[in-house]
Amino acid sequence: MTRLLIVIGATLSFGPTATFGQTASPWPEGDRIFHSDSRWLGSDGGFSIDLGNGRVLWSFGDTLVVRKAGDTRKMAAFVHNTVAIETGYDPSTSQMKYYWRRWGSHMEIFPSDGKVWMWPSHGIRIDNRLLVFCSRIQNDPKKESFGFEGVGSQAFVIENPDAEPTEWKMKPVMKDDSKVMVGSAVIQQGNYIYVYCESEGVPLHDIFLARWKAVDFAAAKFDGMEWWNGGGWSARENRKPVMHEVSSELSVQANPRGGFVEVNSQGWGASDIVMRTAQKLEGPWSDAKKIYHPPEGDHPHVLTYAGKAHPELKGADLIITYGINGSDEADVNGQMSLYFPRFARMNWPNR
Repeated sequence: MTRLLIVIGATLSFGPTATFGQTASPWPEGDRIFHSDSRWLGSDGGFSIDLGNGRVLWSFGDTLVVRKAGDTRKMAAFVHNTVAIETGYDPSTSQMKYYWRRWGSHMEIFPSDGKVWMWPSHGIRIDNRLLVFCSRIQNDPKKESFGFEGVGSQAFVIENPDAEPTEWKMKPVMKDDSKVMVGSAVIQQGNYIYVYCESEGVPLHDIFLARWKAVDFAAAKFDGMEWWNGGGWSARENRKPVMHEVSSELSVQANPRGGFVEVNSQGWGASDIVMRTAQKLEGPWSDAKKIYHPPEGDHPHVLTYAGKAHPELKGADLIITYGINGSDEADVNGQMSLYFPRFARMNWPNR
């Protein structure tokens, strides 16, 4: 097991940010859904998509799965992606069922492409069609790397999203070999579906914004994507960032008071979770404001990262998850408090 289970030993932090008027707090009652399957022993990632009718799809990256209950992480299979279905929108009371394919060498839900594997990110359901974006990842043997690199994006269309994920009718679409990872956050506004995309870079990225017509998605037509160019919409060659120096993984959602809210981890290691606001999806976005400091990152050899919000969930105005990792494989195998997502939540000030 390598990938994200073995990461750099030093923690990383970045310049200070302003603190928001209200800060989030831990939500251990929500964490229970990540500990409800004795064979699913932790993962990276943790994106969620509202499937409607009280169902939420969760997708995860590198996951530890054991053959039978009671087996330890040292005995686990290392699966590049798994998913779960949450029934109910309040994690403190809902139920979660996890999915991977039959025990063996190809257990992931989103299939690899040769030596390239998929880390699922965000997506959207419209009518009876579900679209899920994935980052295409491969080994990177360079000494200065984390052992992996992104080599583009892949989207999958699921034609029967109400079925069990192991029974999905799924086909790959929209393969993109550029160094921009498509699908960090997806949101529909009016007649368009907007997609936030990360540039290449570790751990900080520029964020680009693309869109396509919702009617084209409904008709399974995935060409015709347009990119924000700083003053309008045009082809990929003219795209301009809408945010700078953002850590991997983020979320964007509508603000009930108007405009939009973006959430991500600031740094990787002893990180903070920060929020930006904007009146338009393309910005201009505000400076990052700290809303939560995951306390786990203050412990030696513990890393916190991948903060994002989940607008479909209930239990607070803003519901956040983040990841916790160890600095080496022994830490992760020996500490079951690591490598599970954690919840935090916050209500808007002066609610």
